[in-house]
Parts: sequence; structure tokens; C-alpha cells
Amino acid sequence: MQFNAPFKLGPFTVDATGQIAPTEPLPAPAFVFRQSGRLVHAVLDRADSGGGRLALQLILARVHSTAGSPDETVRPRSFALIHWLMKALPAGWRLGLLADHRVSLEADRCIGLPITAAALLTEITCFVLELAPYLELLDSSGLTVSERAVA
Repeated sequence: MQFNAPFKLGPFTVDATGQIAPTEPLPAPAFVFRQSGRLVHAVLDRADSGGGRLALQLILARVHSTAGSPDETVRPRSFALIHWLMKALPAGWRLGLLADHRVSLEADRCIGLPITAAALLTEITCFVLELAPYLELLDSSGLTVSERAVA
């Protein structure tokens, strides 16, 4: 089967070399994947600079209530860890504490457009590898996501 490039494939335009770029107009292509039991929301769109932007967002954990818990230090320790994480995360990563005490992370990665599918997966894999030690730290400290958050 022969294709005449460029052609549209779902939310992408595919060029003669097989590289993809989001089609215009919006909405930008988006997808979800799991990492260590957490849903990661990814959006690929065009940046203001003319290049591309891969926006990644996930709920890292939830600060649990001390109601009914015998350990009254869990909550203060959790908030101290979150405060430390805010200073330790890589540049461009934004940590937030939501009203329901879920801890969110947003990260943007600048990418060139058009991009190959392999290069896009490489960017996502690099993000996951950078994220892994932070998730391990949160999990080992008891700061995990609730069952509702991972569904």
C-alpha cells in the first residue's frame, strides 16, 4: 500500500519520512499511560516557539488523614517531604498540592516537530526514568496514590 505524503493519520500529519506532527486546529493529541500505578496524562502540541511541547501530568500521591491513625507524625512528615521535593525536582517540573491533599506533578518537555514515533517514545521513557527515584521515595515513605486516583 502506497501513501502520498503528507497525509493525516488520526490527530497527526505524517510527512514523507514518517515523522509526525499534531494537525491543526486543536485539540492536541493526548494519551494516558501508567507508571508505578499512577496515571500519566500526556499532551503533544505545538509550542509558541514553533517547535513542539510534550506536557505530562500525574497525581504523585495523596497526603493521608491522621483520623483513626495511631501515628500522628505521618502527616507532618508527608508535608515535609513534599516541601523538600518542591526544591529537589528537575527544572521545569511543577509540584502542586490540591485542595483534597493530592500531590500533582506537571512537566513540559520541548521537542522538535515533526518527530518520529520512536523519538516521542524516547522522550516519554526519559521522563519516566527521571521520575522513577521520586516515585520510589514517595512509595517508601508511605505517600502513595489512593485506589480511586489510580482507577
